[in-house]
Amino acid sequence: MSRQTNAHVRRRDGSELLVQDNQSDAPTFPIAAIERLHKIRPDRVDWVFEQTQAEADERRAEQRRINTFVFCERIMALIIALVVGLCGVGGGLYAALSGHDWLGGIVATAMIGTLAVAFLRFHGQK
Repeated sequence: MSRQTNAHVRRRDGSELLVQDNQSDAPTFPIAAIERLHKIRPDRVDWVFEQTQAEADERRAEQRRINTFVFCERIMALIIALVVGLCGVGGGLYAALSGHDWLGGIVATAMIGTLAVAFLRFHGQK
């Protein structure tokens, strides 16, 4: 997204002051700046476009890497949660089969409840 703001100030004697502010989240220049550069150094305009293209390619590659890392992090979190849940349920099942029915039920229920609360909080933050 880009935004350009211009302010003109005129004195009574006819002199004028122009202030321009350009804000952009992309590595681009306003057309007026490129036109001025073309008047001063026409050979550098192509260089500016090449550098802009290189910067855009780098930003896309970085965004792709970030998306890949976020995806891997979420998949690993799901796998770890599955392992923790299976261990908790397995521990509760072991305790129940060892003759401690109430303890086994409490351990398994606490594990499943804790994971459910964690997932609900995580998805509720978005």
